[in-house]
Amino acid sequence: MTRIQKSSTLNFTQALTRLEEIVKKLENPELDLEEGLKLLEEGVRLHKQCEQILKSTQTKINEILKIEEVSSK
Repeated sequence: MTRIQKSSTLNFTQALTRLEEIVKKLENPELDLEEGLKLLEEGVRLHKQCEQILKSTQTKINEILKIEEVSSK
């Protein structure tokens, strides 16, 4: 993944992978303060994106289960 790629274009797996990369970089004690801040900001955005994807997926699952429940009656 390039750093230019916007977080909004990432799917869940890509966003999670990028978050893991960010965590590893943030754990480096030699990390420059400004770079650390940029990584933190990106990480927060990715976290929110992953949360939204998970909520949306949960909603879809619930809808499917309701449809299945109604059709099996």
